Amino acid sequence: MTLNYTAGPMDAGKTLFSVLRYRLNISAGQIKRLKYQTCMLVNGIPVHTDYRVSPGDRIELPLPEEHASFPPEPGSLQILYEDEALIALHKPAGIIIHPSATRNTGTLANQLLYYLGGGTVHPVNRLDRDTTGVTVFAKNGYVKSILTETLRTAKIHKTYHAPVYGRLPGASGVIDLPIDRVSPDSLWRTIREDGQPSRTAYELLEEHGLWALYAFHPLTGRTHQIRLHCMASGAPILGDPVYRTEESAMYSEALGLTTQLLCCVEMTFPHPLTGEPLSITTRPEFYPLPGLG
Repeated sequence: MTLNYTAGPMDAGKTLFSVLRYRLNISAGQIKRLKYQTCMLVNGIPVHTDYRVSPGDRIELPLPEEHASFPPEPGSLQILYEDEALIALHKPAGIIIHPSATRNTGTLANQLLYYLGGGTVHPVNRLDRDTTGVTVFAKNGYVKSILTETLRTAKIHKTYHAPVYGRLPGASGVIDLPIDRVSPDSLWRTIREDGQPSRTAYELLEEHGLWALYAFHPLTGRTHQIRLHCMASGAPILGDPVYRTEESAMYSEALGLTTQLLCCVEMTFPHPLTGEPLSITTRPEFYPLPGLG
């Protein structure tokens, strides 16, 4: 992938470093690494980062190819969107997104690497093993860094759908409950006064007897946030094996549900290269909801 930029009047007299840093959003550390990894071109001629830019200069920055530290594996991918910068998939239940220090195979990233034929991929958002829906991967570290900053500054908006046992207060609202680990070495979370601030907006979509379907919009990004907020508010997500009540567990068991019915149905964010709004959507695997009454 090559980054291309034509300097404008606002860039006159600035160094190439400044343009790369503040126009192309490349971190200072990345620029330093790129100096030794690739050839920076202005109007087709190699230059250094102290080059003084003039309006109309055509800046080209080939990004070096990256290589994953995990093996490619064949698989069946549900591709929702793809371009030179990123790829979005529908993640099914039962698979993790990316290899870890203890597991190097059997993930969505392994399958994606096989599909791409090499290089590497960087996950932008992470879903629990059994949570489904939109997941986005950057195709290189540059795009990953931009999307990470976009996520940090809350410019990535996510919508989830989930059926819950019972009802949340009102047709819409915000659950504002702090979250922390159950213990320092635990994977699970709990509501705790001194926990991290955590907020989830919701709206009622459908009502069906003992259960109801809601849309959720996480306003913060805590682990297990929606699942825990639902349980703590008296309406656990159907099928959730951890964040549940006795009643929701019995109802889910009667329906044969063994995993939480939670799906990221939409992600909206500015494209990392163009800045144009990009909305990626999918349909939950649990539609329609057979047997729920």
